[in-house]
Amino acid sequence: MLRTLKIVSLAIFIVFSSIYVANAQIVFGDSPAASARFVYQSWTIENDLTGEESDLTQWYFPVYGFIPVAENLEIHVSSATAGSTSDSSGSETSITGLNDTRVSMLRSFLEDRLMLGVGLNLPTGKATLDPDQSGLGRLLTEEFLNVPSKTYGEGFGFNLETAYAEQVGKFTLGVGAAYLINASYSPVDDVDSYNPGNKFTIGGNVICPHRFGSVYTYLRHNVYGTSSQGDIDVYKVGGITEFALGSTFDYEQFEINGGIRAIFRQTDSRYVSGSIVKFEHNNYGSDFRFYSNLGYRLENIGTTLILLDYKRVGSNGFDVNDDEYEGKSNLFGIGVGFTKQATEQIDLSANIRTYTGSANDDNLSLSGFELALSARVTL
Repeated sequence: MLRTLKIVSLAIFIVFSSIYVANAQIVFGDSPAASARFVYQSWTIENDLTGEESDLTQWYFPVYGFIPVAENLEIHVSSATAGSTSDSSGSETSITGLNDTRVSMLRSFLEDRLMLGVGLNLPTGKATLDPDQSGLGRLLTEEFLNVPSKTYGEGFGFNLETAYAEQVGKFTLGVGAAYLINASYSPVDDVDSYNPGNKFTIGGNVICPHRFGSVYTYLRHNVYGTSSQGDIDVYKVGGITEFALGSTFDYEQFEINGGIRAIFRQTDSRYVSGSIVKFEHNNYGSDFRFYSNLGYRLENIGTTLILLDYKRVGSNGFDVNDDEYEGKSNLFGIGVGFTKQATEQIDLSANIRTYTGSANDDNLSLSGFELALSARVTL
């Protein structure tokens, strides 16, 4: 039974991690739990063509908890607070406040092989920015930066989801789907309400154990509805497909988790005079990431980690003189970490990373620093 529960857990995590926080995975039958993180990042972006330099800092404090209402029914709640500040040419802009709050109720059937759930995105975050905050808002959403909080609020949302898992020989198979309905909100003061459109996600994963751990892979595809400004259709994001392949290794005091992830974007479209017109190229290029966590367990002390990360976003294919052009970017990260099970109920971790790289075809130089602290308590 416990094996089946973990199967459903991973299926849900893989399909719906883009909607819920990463640690909001489910193992039906577990005790109530709560977790919190604190992340601080500092970035410097230097324009090599003009010599201008911009600084960006962000602190991020997400919290998460779940309550088992019954043996096969759970409620999950997550929210966060964040503060972001940019300083460019002596002009400083800040955004501080709550993020949206997500609440979901999940029910399992068929001896926990099938899961059905409903969720709400409550608009507790700052969705409407002042005009002088819009530039900082755009900077946070840049693909070449790894800031943890890219948006504060996105208005009300309603989510339906389902997942199914099965054991076939030594393979663990999971499939799932979710549909997110978004309501309108005003992104900037004195601007007509904006509806980002609904979102449909479908995906599946496979896990195969080996002598020293397991190999895992997943495939997920997102389909987006039409966004509108007021009553006018304005944009349609192309489908996005995500693929990942990785493996865990555990040998004596050593443990490793590493893999690759790739994101492929279809061409976006814009509505012109009521008709949809596809762009010649994508707004953003494809995304490739390599990650590896190398751990060594120290008896009665904890686990030390070496953290390696590489992210590449390709150019979008527009002509370099086109206003829509976005050049390629590369970002390298390296760091150290430490995890410890302080008690049977409390897990602690701490990570420090540094980043270096470039964006917009090497015209922007990037450097960054990150400190992350987290705790999880099982009640």
